[in-house]
Amino acid sequence: MPNTSLTDHIRPATSHATASRQREPSTTIGSPGAGGGFDVVYAPLLLDFPELVAELGGDPAPLLQRVGIEPAELAGGSFNATYRQLVNLLEIAATDLQSPDFGMRLARRQQDSKEFGPLGTVMKCSTTFGDALDYVCSHNYVHSLAARVWLQQLTTERAVFVGHDILLDGLPNKSQVMEQVMLIGHLTSMEMTGGRARARRIHFRHQPVSPLRVYLKNFGCEVRFGQNEDGVVYSMEDLAQPIIDPDSRAFEEMIAFIERHFTDRRPPMHAEVRGILMRLIGTADSSNERVARELNLHLRTLHRRLNTEGTSFQRIKDEVRRDAMVYYLRQTDLELARISEKLGFAEQSVMARRCKRWFSASPTQVRHQGPVVPESS
Repeated sequence: MPNTSLTDHIRPATSHATASRQREPSTTIGSPGAGGGFDVVYAPLLLDFPELVAELGGDPAPLLQRVGIEPAELAGGSFNATYRQLVNLLEIAATDLQSPDFGMRLARRQQDSKEFGPLGTVMKCSTTFGDALDYVCSHNYVHSLAARVWLQQLTTERAVFVGHDILLDGLPNKSQVMEQVMLIGHLTSMEMTGGRARARRIHFRHQPVSPLRVYLKNFGCEVRFGQNEDGVVYSMEDLAQPIIDPDSRAFEEMIAFIERHFTDRRPPMHAEVRGILMRLIGTADSSNERVARELNLHLRTLHRRLNTEGTSFQRIKDEVRRDAMVYYLRQTDLELARISEKLGFAEQSVMARRCKRWFSASPTQVRHQGPVVPESS
């Protein structure tokens, strides 16, 4: 089913809600500059990270430095990490501190802090929860060009799926960040609507890294693992729920801030292609023709733009499969035949040959190398 905007079935925002209690956004995030990479995150996703690490008996400084972040920069309040730094940092922290639910712990601390990036503040200033989601999906570049939030209407369930993709290669394990982001979304929906809107189902690409009871305690709904996408299901009734304590003036001020400091941009073409392939790998059709249709591009235009960026469709498809293969082999106990199927290979022998070409090792040898440990920056 094609992606859809909530404005197709919910009225667009015309009156708005509260953020008068929020700090001026420029004090909690930096504004995008010409020198920033496309994977910079303009949201305080590392807020309370040092405090949580210390609470768990660790030292945040060496963890931050391992991914190229100076503790003083983070303490200054205007530092913008990249998504690559964020993914690696949370995986390193979870491993070193032996805290498999680190991402979810961080999400709960951050929700209690009441600090939000621009999009989070706009959500809390919208008329309904559906209006809030619609704005986020149409202005996702304000969060980061390296992440894509998309909507798909689930007509058989009278619900909407809100997907979240991280469009970077070389990150086979993103479980901690995904669990952090999904829980922030769930907790925010409840807070904004006084508990009337909430996640109805959670989808994760990864396998569980914590006991199932931990997910149930945090999300309070069904959590599915090993899915083709990361995201949250909300009901149509959730979308219609009003945001509590409206303040239209604060909404207008935040919209003006976004218009001044951010421009309507798109990720590089290779990142957009990667995001689509992440969902299509393992399905009946992950061809270049299918991806071109998803992007509303002529096939020749797609290849020309990728060539301009110094890459190709096949290279990106191989990168997506390679990252997924590393994850499944080293982070899960799935049977090799099942992994081959999820990666869309015609036969297990084809996967074995591709594995040998990429890693100079058989799938079994790669699996015996153990869990993926992020490299220091």
